Amino acid sequence: MKQHRADSLAKLQKIYFFLDQPFAKEKEKIAYLYSQLLNKKIYFVETVEEAHVVVNSSSDWKASFVLEVTETVMIKAKCPLAAFRATMYLAKLLKTDAEIKPGTFHDDLAERIIMLDIGRKYFSPSGLRLILEQMALYGFNYLQLHFSENTGFRIESVNYPELVSEKFLTTTEVKELIRYAEYLSIEIIPDIDTPGHMEHLLKESPDWQLSIENMYGEIHKVPSALDITNEKAVAFALSLYQEYMLLFAGSRYFHIGGDEFVDFDQIKQYPALADEGIKKFEAYVNTVANFVKGHGFIPRVWNDAFFRRGKSSTLTKEVEITYWTKWQKQMAPVQTFVDEGYSVINFNDNYLYYVLGENAGYTYPTIEKIKQEWRPDLFASQQQIPTEQQSKIKGAALAVWCDNPETKDEKEIITDLVKLMEGLSFHLYNV
Repeated sequence: MKQHRADSLAKLQKIYFFLDQPFAKEKEKIAYLYSQLLNKKIYFVETVEEAHVVVNSSSDWKASFVLEVTETVMIKAKCPLAAFRATMYLAKLLKTDAEIKPGTFHDDLAERIIMLDIGRKYFSPSGLRLILEQMALYGFNYLQLHFSENTGFRIESVNYPELVSEKFLTTTEVKELIRYAEYLSIEIIPDIDTPGHMEHLLKESPDWQLSIENMYGEIHKVPSALDITNEKAVAFALSLYQEYMLLFAGSRYFHIGGDEFVDFDQIKQYPALADEGIKKFEAYVNTVANFVKGHGFIPRVWNDAFFRRGKSSTLTKEVEITYWTKWQKQMAPVQTFVDEGYSVINFNDNYLYYVLGENAGYTYPTIEKIKQEWRPDLFASQQQIPTEQQSKIKGAALAVWCDNPETKDEKEIITDLVKLMEGLSFHLYNV
């Protein structure tokens, strides 16, 4: 039956797999994805001699998987998940017509995240399913759904139906998406950004908006910022997290935002924050973090508002830091968070930010730059974590921000994103 060498696998329409008994439950998923993504038919055979690809269990628990190449591709994996990842790694090589090289593969990035801004732009369930399938192919294991933004809120709300955008995902669609992600060994991270980025949520509640005083002494509302000194406003924010913690009850993380709240260099212009405004802001973030932590989630926040100008911070150690930028010199370097004991996730906006319309001075990232210039330990503004502290880097993320949502349609975005996934997948394993 087997008549082709391993280097000819990409040309075969029918590929014969032998899976060790501990991996039997992965058969359906492997066959489905090879058909869906590569248009190849997978047959599972009973003996090693019949197979083009052999997947055996391994006692080497230090490696994720081992690849050996002769006339047959031999995969040794430590567990069913590693076996699945290894077969997807092979699928990626076949899809990109890359050479199948032997080696011992170790996870270089434990968490590989795609972040998608569905707050500013609606993505269809079918489009999100396609993204999940491509994530599985390229080895990503988390999808962060940023569904609340200044211009939209796009997951159905039972408690606040009036706040939901015209086009949105229903709770049924989200539950189906969660189930499909789990099937593909991917976890979804819910993301509601407060106390900034809330213009859409606060447009009918001006009393909950923060106020600012201009140079003429005139008081104006800040449409995107929550008045964190208003108990009713804070209760409203917590009730949002409460509702979506129930929907995403199986998720490990909840991203609670914390970025671009106010101009911290002009904080005394905000009457409610004129007295110890930084402490009030950090107290709010800690309240939200402790709230979601109390419901079983690990909270995550963006980096730009904390430890500014080298000052200390009361930010709870319960949060993890998604470090995206140091565009302003007052922002703390990533080393500060590492030294303070926080885990960090690399959202390097110089290489890994795909911003629709190339807004705010961004340019579209390229597969070549990600492959050749970026590294998992290279953070925004060319910051690097020392080798002895790299265990603090939990992962990295490609982020799609829909600043100008009409610039590209869903299909164009997914096409671009898949190319970038391929680029970042180059760094997923240490061989």
